[in-house]
Amino acid sequence: MSKKHISLNPPIVNACGILSYLDVFERLEKMNANFGAWIPKSIGPFEKQGNPNPTIYHNGSVLLNSFALPTHSIQSWIKEFESADLKKPVIGSVWGTKIEDYRDVIKKIDKYVSAWEINVSCPNKEAGEKSLMESMTEKIKEIIMPLREVTQKPIIAKLSPNEDYVAIAKSIVDYVDYIACGNTLGPGLAVDIYSRKPILAGFAGGMSGEAIKPKAMKMVNDVYKIASKEDVKLIAYGGISKWEDILEYAIAGASIFGIGTSLLHKDAGQVAKFVNNMWKDVLKYIEKENISFDEIVGCLDG
Repeated sequence: MSKKHISLNPPIVNACGILSYLDVFERLEKMNANFGAWIPKSIGPFEKQGNPNPTIYHNGSVLLNSFALPTHSIQSWIKEFESADLKKPVIGSVWGTKIEDYRDVIKKIDKYVSAWEINVSCPNKEAGEKSLMESMTEKIKEIIMPLREVTQKPIIAKLSPNEDYVAIAKSIVDYVDYIACGNTLGPGLAVDIYSRKPILAGFAGGMSGEAIKPKAMKMVNDVYKIASKEDVKLIAYGGISKWEDILEYAIAGASIFGIGTSLLHKDAGQVAKFVNNMWKDVLKYIEKENISFDEIVGCLDG
């Protein structure tokens, strides 16, 4: 099966759950923020509040979040898409509590997006909630295979570093166009010594930020060895905070780069400046080294 790819200029996206909404993307476009595409928060089959605050904790080296996939209703998302005025493509993200949810959401939203990121890897949940995304090794193929019946857009499987991602990649490589590596690591726990309680309202949270980058780098390279044989391209997530990180991930095998945690404490102007300068520095490196970006992707020796 020939693969469907999207052309992004530059190949930079926001990580799902960061920036999050179409009106934010519109504002960033007006400020000429140089993202290649936008990824709104994951859309689920029903409205969901997620965990109460506090949902974020940063200990100086790693960020924990326990959002637990909050989302508004599908009808509300449709209204937002219909009123949006965006120049860059939107990559939809979808989650579900059962296999059928993914198909149902995609059918309703498909005309508004240019590709689909299939969220099968979020480790966060509300207290007492049972999540389909806790045992993806066995379920992911059942989720991914039927999606071609409801969309002709590129399909991105977002895998978790917490699972046997090599086995999962091998099982789905024929049915996807991209593999995203990966989601938050963990979950992890932070404790307040005075209340003697968890700091996050959701008890534990997924870990992101610069500290998880070596794990995510290894995941990208492991999956690249499988995916590249089938023309499946990779999206890298995990600790991208400077231009060198993009090049490191590219050398390991990634073609698109998702930035999340390093954007959290920046206003719109700072986000635009940060991303624009990052890509300018990548282009300077390419010119200085007299090499194309495509030549860098997957060139790791060893």
